[in-house]
Amino acid sequence: MRRISLLAILLTCMLPLSAQVIKVDVGTTFSSMQDDTPLHQFTHTLVNNTTLVGVDWLEHDWFYLSSEVGYMATGGTDEIVTSSEAGITDGTIDWKMRRDNIHLNTTFRAKWAIGQFHAFIGAGPKLDIPVNTSIEGIENGNENLTFFKNEVMLGIKTEVGVAYDLNNVRFGINFAYLPDLTRQTSYLNQTTRNNIFSLGVTVGYIL
Repeated sequence: MRRISLLAILLTCMLPLSAQVIKVDVGTTFSSMQDDTPLHQFTHTLVNNTTLVGVDWLEHDWFYLSSEVGYMATGGTDEIVTSSEAGITDGTIDWKMRRDNIHLNTTFRAKWAIGQFHAFIGAGPKLDIPVNTSIEGIENGNENLTFFKNEVMLGIKTEVGVAYDLNNVRFGINFAYLPDLTRQTSYLNQTTRNNIFSLGVTVGYIL
């Protein structure tokens, strides 16, 4: 998997050589964990910001490729019910698990153009390379405990959006769903997948 990660980074660095649009995408991710065990940890939504830089390339009348690399956080939130020595529920503790990733993706976008405006749908592979994993107790102080193993996660990105070209500037809005295909393992040998939705705004320069 390390070789795959290095190859993906190398290809991303080479893409500007054939770029037709250089762009920056900023937005928000909505991430939660999905598992098949009774624990069901961190299955509530975690909201984070994301920043990606990328290129649109091999653009033709009805399709083009879009590649991006940058920062994306994944994970989820959870609620732990606390009880007294007598077994009586006396409160809850909110927790969140966050994994900071170097994120890479390339999608094939089919487009429908009307003048300077076009709509698109796209799909392709995505890769999340972990930088840091932590768990924080929101109401009970920061724990910063590494529960989940730092595994490279392979998945897919599906997206829909619109773009408008104004002179040499491309403005865009896109909505994406980015589920994991590989599983992430926790300290309890629980295996989970990330379900990630993102909403982003793009500004690009047309070369």
